Amino acid sequence: MTRNYSKLSQALRPQIHVLGLGSIGTFTAHGLKDIPTPPKVTLLLHRESLYEEYIRCGGGITLRTLDGGITRHDGYDVEVYKSGTWTSTAAPEPAIETINNLIVTVKATQTVSALAALKSRLTRSSTILFLQNGCGMIDDVNEQLFPDPSTRPNYIVGVISHGVTLDSAFNATHTGAAAISLGRVPTQSSRDTTEEEGGGGYMLTALPRSPRLAATSYNYADVLQIQLEKLAVNAFCNPVCALHNSKNAILFNFPDLRREILSEISKIVLHLPELAGVPGVKERFCVERLEDTVNGILDRTRETVCSMVGDLRAGRETEVRYINGYWVRRGREVGVSVAVNEGLMRDIEQVSFK
Repeated sequence: MTRNYSKLSQALRPQIHVLGLGSIGTFTAHGLKDIPTPPKVTLLLHRESLYEEYIRCGGGITLRTLDGGITRHDGYDVEVYKSGTWTSTAAPEPAIETINNLIVTVKATQTVSALAALKSRLTRSSTILFLQNGCGMIDDVNEQLFPDPSTRPNYIVGVISHGVTLDSAFNATHTGAAAISLGRVPTQSSRDTTEEEGGGGYMLTALPRSPRLAATSYNYADVLQIQLEKLAVNAFCNPVCALHNSKNAILFNFPDLRREILSEISKIVLHLPELAGVPGVKERFCVERLEDTVNGILDRTRETVCSMVGDLRAGRETEVRYINGYWVRRGREVGVSVAVNEGLMRDIEQVSFK
């Protein structure tokens, strides 16, 4: 009786799949295990060699904490993508069951292709949390994978401000404690993003229960503002550092460019229809406030090498289309000049350090 009850309890446990095991995905997958009565966590590995590395690491995820300690979690389920099919390492047959909760942490440029491999397992009852840098990935996913709103999964926007580095596969270091901000994207039939009925209820309540993740659920207007603040910082920091192949400290040499790009972004935000009538937006996104935000971050991260620098050095595609490119697209939509963001995006797309 006890054994059967245990099996039933395991079967009824919520399950979260994690797609993308870079620094953010590794940190998040580790943090999910800190939830009291944690969910089953399935790691989605896009190549067999990554699973081999997982086995070499002892079949778990190790995190070096802020105080220098080491904490490790194991007991993950694993699926590997090979020959166009997802296969569980615990069973020989293809994994075809519906995915109810999915956290996407791949690079913005890989979002559509990564989700395309899972499309058949995502339904209108599924929930996808996009925990990535950049904006505009959901628009691409809707256009290319889920054009019909009636069959589209539920979406959650996630903004992470923790500092995390990936030391090696399945081994990460927590370099700066901060937070994760979550908000459910409203559907055509629901504009109240705090209610669970629209989907996403489990992850919106479970992730905030992990002490290390330090997640908080907000309504959509609030999490959108948090996301756009981060995007404003990245729109200045990433391309300028990348074009000069430099650490963040170089950004103090460009006060005029900082003012120009933040002025452009401020005008765009104040014209966005989804923030029309939201209290405090004008004050939050005035140029002076944005400059204070940028300067505060730069003071703390002078020696940091941003991700776009690393991408150019490695010859990888950058996420500029989802950073400056997002501001370009939204600015054009609302009739605001986008010359500064457009110029930086064009310069990044023309240069490579490899």
